[in-house]
Amino acid sequence: MQHPRSSASELAQYLECSRDDIAAALEALSDMQAVVRIDTGAVVRWDAHAPEALSEAESRRRQVETARMHAAAARLGETFRSVRRTERGDGTVAPMYEAREVIAEFEDLQRAARTRVRMIDRGPYLCDGERAERLFELRAARISAGVRYQTLYHDTIYQDADRLRFALSANSAGAQARTLPDPPMKVIIADGERAALMLHHDERRGDPMGLRISASPTLDLVVHTFEVLWSLAAPISVNPGQPLDERDRAILTLMGLGATDDTIARRLGMSRRTVVRRTASLLERLGASTRFQAGVQAIRRGWL
Repeated sequence: MQHPRSSASELAQYLECSRDDIAAALEALSDMQAVVRIDTGAVVRWDAHAPEALSEAESRRRQVETARMHAAAARLGETFRSVRRTERGDGTVAPMYEAREVIAEFEDLQRAARTRVRMIDRGPYLCDGERAERLFELRAARISAGVRYQTLYHDTIYQDADRLRFALSANSAGAQARTLPDPPMKVIIADGERAALMLHHDERRGDPMGLRISASPTLDLVVHTFEVLWSLAAPISVNPGQPLDERDRAILTLMGLGATDDTIARRLGMSRRTVVRRTASLLERLGASTRFQAGVQAIRRGWL
């Protein structure tokens, strides 16, 4: 830039380098569009491109390379997953050894699900920040596409503002969410046909971090375990510790003792219709289908 429209010989003199080295450097810079060749006939001269033009050219080049990389990664990813679904992928249960492989499988199962996703979402979490936000967005997009979500959270979600906010937002969009004090595994099930189970989060151990499970007795066991845990879990709540009034607490206590609606009405001096209405409301709040389940959930929430 300090010596515009110079020949290779002049630049060699300015920079105290050999002419061959200067010529090679100029050709390389020309390929990068950093300099332009000016052929005036007798002498070939060189001039620098404006830095802004060089920056724009480099930016375009990198964008093209990035697009190629993403396209190649997408093709390789599909090949990777299709191989794992065949017998060459070690049959119906295949190990996953890397965190990125586990994350990719959790994402792929959600994208592939047609009607239903069942998930136990608990720590350890393999990603946070922007990657976690993208996973939230993927789940929201699949819910919007009509995929039914049932998510069972560790009850520590009430101390995680971001996850609680997303869970409540997903519920308002039609998803279902419940909590348990200590769900025993982290798993995702797509349409009851495929699943991914996370075992631990330490790649340094060398053993599988997770399992990829296709149609098999193992998958049937995972699905059945989820359904049992779901039946025992409490619906997620904006105010999980919201107390009952004295009448509802008395109704729950008598229900737990096996009292009928008529007995509860007589004991509490209420009409049978009022007892039936309040019992139905309690069952709904607790996400219970039986009186026994309602008692379990009430004790778990600290209502009794």
